[in-house]
Amino acid sequence: MTLLRLFAKRIALGLVAAWAVLTSVFAMFTLTDDWVLAGQEGLLRFAGADEAELEAAREEYLAARGFDRPLREQYVDWMGDMVLLDWGDSLATGEAVFPLVVGAASRTALYVLPALALGIALGTLGGLYVALNPDSRLAGGGLASAYLLFALPNFWVGGLLFSLTWGEEPAASYSPLVFEHALPILLTTTTLLGGYVSYSRAHSLEYASAEFVTLVKAKGAGRLRVATHVVRNAAIPLFSMLFTEALALLVLAVFVIETLFGIEGFGLLLLEAVHQRDLPVILGSTIVIIGVGVVGNILQDLSYTVLDPRVDTGTR
Repeated sequence: MTLLRLFAKRIALGLVAAWAVLTSVFAMFTLTDDWVLAGQEGLLRFAGADEAELEAAREEYLAARGFDRPLREQYVDWMGDMVLLDWGDSLATGEAVFPLVVGAASRTALYVLPALALGIALGTLGGLYVALNPDSRLAGGGLASAYLLFALPNFWVGGLLFSLTWGEEPAASYSPLVFEHALPILLTTTTLLGGYVSYSRAHSLEYASAEFVTLVKAKGAGRLRVATHVVRNAAIPLFSMLFTEALALLVLAVFVIETLFGIEGFGLLLLEAVHQRDLPVILGSTIVIIGVGVVGNILQDLSYTVLDPRVDTGTR
């Protein structure tokens, strides 16, 4: 398989996945009860509106959101707009969806990418140290600490750090650098750390007692040289885990962190869009998630031959 065919295959699979996911999301938000409309009707009923007023309000709501047309027509229009990246305007705020989603994703990347770098570096080094020094007290303590940080819920740790840092000081005294960057990076790193330590330890142990490592040690290689050989052979499963964890972080952990700290990033945007049934924002955000998955898969395939020359994806 040539490099071009590999790209084409991954992109084709991504398009199929995008169509299936977008169709499922569209169905969930058009074939289920509209809680926003139900809330508005409840307020009108509480105010004493009659059935004619309720029906008029319902028709106005559906027309404003384009939901008064036949379902097939809605589906074709929505899918076509998503493919052309013409995502329209937010139903809740009236802002253009494309720059809104891209801006929110960029804001999330400001703390996700540094946290990924720290999580990978610390987790790999920690797991490698534990694997090569199984009887060390430092290794045992570090492993236990990583698992503890991994198990502690983000919202509890974040609230505790917030309380210890500022206590009851007014909001004007908050430091944006700490509140919007340092703490989110710290919490996201601790979320990743336990998994990376565990995976890197497990895969490093697989090679720590291998014959080639014994031979390297017998030739007088130092610890750094031995560790390099172990990491090089364990690189592929570790890199595969990196991609999986990164995607899971994007769609799960950011919701907690951005809600906790009020960061106007991707997670908070998507959460509010679901709450407001803002379909253009939801579909646009879904495309971003799928795009990250497709690009990640392509980079993962291309990296295999770089990480381990014994692997041939057919591109050579």
